[in-house]
Amino acid sequence: MAGAGLLGLAAIAAAPLVAQEAPAPPIIVEGERPQDEKALTDLARDLAGRPRADRPLARFEQPLCLMVASGDIALGKEIAERIIDNARRAGVRVRGRGCKTNALLTLSDDAHAQLVDIRKSGKRIFAGLSQRKIDAVLGARDPVYVFQASETTAASGQAIPKVMPDDQPTNNVTAMGRLSRLTREDMLAALVVVDNAAVTGLTPVQIADYASLRLLAPTGEVDVAEAEANAPRTIMTLFAAPASAPQTMTRFDRAYLKALYRMPAGSLAREVLRVAVVDSARGDASQED
Repeated sequence: MAGAGLLGLAAIAAAPLVAQEAPAPPIIVEGERPQDEKALTDLARDLAGRPRADRPLARFEQPLCLMVASGDIALGKEIAERIIDNARRAGVRVRGRGCKTNALLTLSDDAHAQLVDIRKSGKRIFAGLSQRKIDAVLGARDPVYVFQASETTAASGQAIPKVMPDDQPTNNVTAMGRLSRLTREDMLAALVVVDNAAVTGLTPVQIADYASLRLLAPTGEVDVAEAEANAPRTIMTLFAAPASAPQTMTRFDRAYLKALYRMPAGSLAREVLRVAVVDSARGDASQED
């Protein structure tokens, strides 16, 4: 899916706002009780969408170019500034104004209906995104629809050729040493569409911190049980249990983003999640805030 872009979105993107050079707002981290590594490991697998342990996790290798589309311009601006700051804190490179959008957050009056209409019209949300994946996204439990396009490349960024268009890439690139990573998963574009009704009562920081994870990293819906008092907290429970969800990203949320973007290209899912768990258990992810 090389060159995948954000397509078929004209019906959704009302009042777009690109915020790439905004000043960083202050970050306030809530106090969190220490958590044991087993509980954090269980959360890590769920938050990352239960990925295959022996596969790289997708991440943006190219600089982020964010657009936030909202009928409320002030709200969109505040959310965009926070997402950009979250990205920078995680080590994601960010482009300035005038760039080609590769990450889009849209607040929509009827997200599901508009996405279905786009698909029926024949327009594409992403170039190369299969109907099976689109159906899976439209069946989400949360009032949030997340689309990500990625491609497998050599760890150096070199394209991996396919024999036929529908084939899986075959990597003929070799590397020396057991620690060398032969492939990586490049995030090409990400789209998050949220129903306006679902964000009523939420703060711009909560919306932005949730969207940051869903735009920048592989994620999955987190079960309501994860929001219980004795479980590690995550902003990913924002729509599963809004009354008890944290006010900001938690220590583990930040540890996951930092591990994803600061480990070597092509790091396997089990490696990224292990670093996130250890750093979160030690409290390292909150030191910079």
